[in-house]
Order: sequence, then structure tokens, then C-alpha cells
Amino acid sequence: MAVCPVCSGEGELCQECPKCHKHYVEAADLRKAQYDELLGDIVGGQYVPLALIGEGGMGKIYRAQAKYTGQVIALKMLKSEYMEDETLRDRFFREAQVVAALDHPHIVKLYSCAPDPAHNTIFMAMELLKGRTLFDILSKSVPDVNTMLRFFLEIADALSEAHKKGVFHRDLKPENVFIVKDDNDVEHVKVLDFGFARLQGAAKKLTMAGVAFGTPHYMSPEQCMGMIDITAAVDVYAFGVMLFQAVSGAVPYDSPTNSPMEVMHAQVYDPIPPCKPRPEYHVSKRLIECIYKCMSKEPKDRYPDCSAVYADLKEIAKDNETVSAEYERKTMVSSEVIEPPPASPGKNSYKQIIILAILFALLVAAAIVLVLQLLT
Repeated sequence: MAVCPVCSGEGELCQECPKCHKHYVEAADLRKAQYDELLGDIVGGQYVPLALIGEGGMGKIYRAQAKYTGQVIALKMLKSEYMEDETLRDRFFREAQVVAALDHPHIVKLYSCAPDPAHNTIFMAMELLKGRTLFDILSKSVPDVNTMLRFFLEIADALSEAHKKGVFHRDLKPENVFIVKDDNDVEHVKVLDFGFARLQGAAKKLTMAGVAFGTPHYMSPEQCMGMIDITAAVDVYAFGVMLFQAVSGAVPYDSPTNSPMEVMHAQVYDPIPPCKPRPEYHVSKRLIECIYKCMSKEPKDRYPDCSAVYADLKEIAKDNETVSAEYERKTMVSSEVIEPPPASPGKNSYKQIIILAILFALLVAAAIVLVLQLLT
């Protein structure tokens, strides 16, 4: 049943109430959103928010319908209380600019973006995705390894397109990867939420040196240290962490106290832990080595971008189909754990070596002084 949000009169969904000039929305959606004042209104002169489907600290996402075409979309809006923050406004427009430049089947589509002075906000009209996130999949119903590798190939393909155009996502994580079904009921990937994305060569930077941006479990060491001169290697690292999680069932670095700082410290200083595949997964050695290469501490030791990851992973996926088939025929069973390569000493490792050398020299000097005192 569709009702007017003001007078509660009944009518046809998305049509205008002749009395209140609001648009009819489903009563259940109105109650769920606690009678959000935007429901049933009109945004940007054409979009009618029908249901609140997501909310974060700075924005809301509605299921909406274009009044004149009937197209159903996702309407992402910046909360009005943040409209005075120039950095947040710029980031919102930057996200729209980035997504508009990335016309790719595995990246969410943008239809329009504009300010809406009537509601003191900025909106993005985007493709409405129906499905589940990769986070949901990794938490609940993990598919077979070959299906999982197909998902990751599509993620790498999407990021490859972004990197070719000088776009770095910088906040890649399972929550920002959506799995949707096509018309043939086959699941595919959509990468979304480019709110932290960096455009290479952008005239205006929206981050400050020494400030870390991202999600700790998926942040590269250089992000954790607050570096802003970053490259596609940050996405390669996050990709490796997600693949590690998908294959093993756990993130490589975690904190027993849920401390973001502990996780970030581990990303920088702790060696890569061994990736032990789930019991039901039978994977090739090359796949584990690919994960370790993505997660190298030094950016120069990783794949240069996700185009290189995609090329390698495509061959690995073919090999892994053979591994899985051979296991099913019980002609090859391997429980070998592939150890990560030793980390090459980077800038942070050299600092630790210097500190240890100084401490050792001080201890030797103290011992010499003590011997001389005893002799005299």
C-alpha cells in the first residue's frame, strides 16, 4: 500500500498526491525510515526517494525512481550538516567524477550528479545494485574456489580499468565489492564506493601528509604510515589481503582488542603470515605466491598495477581448475603450506637494524669500560 507521507492518503506508488504535492511511498518503507522528510519529495527536479536503503556518518542512500522515465536508481546524498565542509563536498564531487570516467561492466554506473539547493545537499544518481557484498559471502556462504577466483578476476579487471585511467581506489575491501546476478542468473562483481579514490595528477589533493585513509585490515603499509604520494600499489596490496582472506578464511593481520592502531602497526612491521587454504579449497602454489607478491611490504616488490595482477591471475585460475579436478579424482592431494618469502629490508627494516647496531655498540663500549675499571 502506497501512502502520502504528509496526509497518509492512499495512491499509486511514486505518483503525486493532489492535496500535499508529495509522492506516494510504501507505508512500510516510510515507517522503516522513521518518516524521513525526503521520502516522497523530489530531488534534482526528477528523482523521488522511495526508501532509505543505507546510511553512513556523512551520507544516505535511497532507492529512488525517476519521475518522468520510471527508472529505478540508487540516490546517494550528502547530509546537509556537512555541506559547509569544503573538503567533504569536493570529495563527493571527486567520487562522481571518478565513477563517470570509469565505464566498465564491473564498476557501478553513475547517471548524474548535481547540487540540490532546495534540500541543501549534493546527490549522485547511480545504478541500483541488488545482491550481496563480498563481505557477506566471506562471512556466510563461501562459493567453490573456482567461482571465488572468477569474482577476483572481475575485481582485478575493474581495477585494471581504473589504473589505466590514473584512478586509485584506496579503500578496497569486501564491503565495497557487490555481487549481483545478470539476466541469466550468473553472479558478477561490481566495485563501488570511490569516495577515497585518488586521480593521478589531480590539481587539488584531498588528503594531508601523515593522515591515514582507508580501512586498517586492508591498508597498505605506506597508507598506514600516512604517506600521500601513493600509487596503484595500494590497491594491489588490498586486493592481496582480500584474496588471502577468501582463500584462508581470515584476514592476515588482526587485533585481539579490535585496535585499529595494532592492525596498522602489523601491516607495517609484521611479516606476511602463511596463507593456509580453507579445508574445502585446493589451490595451486602459484595462487599462494600471487597473494604474497600482492602483499609485499615494499610497493616496488608488488605487481605494478591490477592489469599485471589480472594477467597473472587469469593463468593461475586455469591452473587451479586442473588442481581442483585432480583433487576430485583423488590423484593429487597436497597439504603443503607455502611459506611467504622473507621480506626484503625496506626503509623501516633499515631503521630497526641501525637502532640494534647502536645498542650493540653501546653494550660493547660499556663492557670495555667495565673491564678497564676492574683491571685498574
